[in-house]
Formats: sequence, structure tokens, C-alpha cells
Amino acid sequence: MIDQLLTYPERTKMQILAPVVSGRKGTHVKVFEDLKKQGFVRVRVDDTIVDLSEEITLEKNKKHNIEVVVDRIVIKEGIEARLSGSLETGLELSGGRILIDVVGEEEVLFNQHHSCPHCGFSIGELEPRLFSFNNPFGACLRVMVSVRNWKPMKNWLFLTLIFR
Repeated sequence: MIDQLLTYPERTKMQILAPVVSGRKGTHVKVFEDLKKQGFVRVRVDDTIVDLSEEITLEKNKKHNIEVVVDRIVIKEGIEARLSGSLETGLELSGGRILIDVVGEEEVLFNQHHSCPHCGFSIGELEPRLFSFNNPFGACLRVMVSVRNWKPMKNWLFLTLIFR
């Protein structure tokens, strides 16, 4: 992660955000109190930066996204140690996900686990057998079903479409 962030040009401004609430309903008062106790100053609530010293009121029946602003960094020489510490803090706080908001560019999401950050679908450790069509672990489910229910004339068109 650090190497990838250091590829940005010098003087690039970015915020390191730790997503603590993603698409959940509620007022999340306890989350804000805990973050304030831990010493954080700002959060981003539904794409708006808010100071934790202010009173934050959220609609109870609306889904919200809350990201903690762990650090605001400008890329320059010698920033590696600070960047590393901030990333580690953010990953620990959010359970393995970190969001980098690069000013003037798209946000970049890093995930420490082998999972989708949106739906939570996860896979185990990557292994060579996952990429082998000869192994049931790597075979496409559609191909396995069609081979199991093989009827030569009926499935000929189906298989030619799959293997194209």
C-alpha cells in the first residue's frame, strides 16, 4: 500500500480515511463518542467532513457511511514513517479496510483481506488450484453443471457459447 501511495507526484494531498460504518441505519452516537475518546478530530459522514467537537445528528431510519479522518498527508520525501503509522492505525480501526481520498482524483480503497468491500463476499487464501480448469475448485460452475447434465445435441450450442 505504501509503495502504491508513494507513486503519486510530490505535493499530492490526500486524506487517509478508515470506514467504520458502511450503509447502516442509526444515529451512531456511540461511534462518535468512542472516536472522540480515542482522540480523533474529524469524520466524514455521508461525504461531508464534520468536526467531532460539533454535535452530529443523523436520521435514525436512513443508511449512513461514516469514515474517520485518520490523517491528512502531503506526499513528500521522508513521509514513509508517518504514512505507515497512519495506514496501520486506519486498518486497525476499520477492520482491514482503508480509503485514500486523493484531492482532485478518485478515491482508492485498500482491503487487507480477500473480500469485496461492498458486499463482504470473501475467498480463502489464493492457491494455484483456484486457477485450474481441471480442478473442481477452479472450474466455472456453469461448465460443471453442463458437463454433469450432458446431452450431446441439446448442450452443443450452450457449450460453444461458453467456450468462445
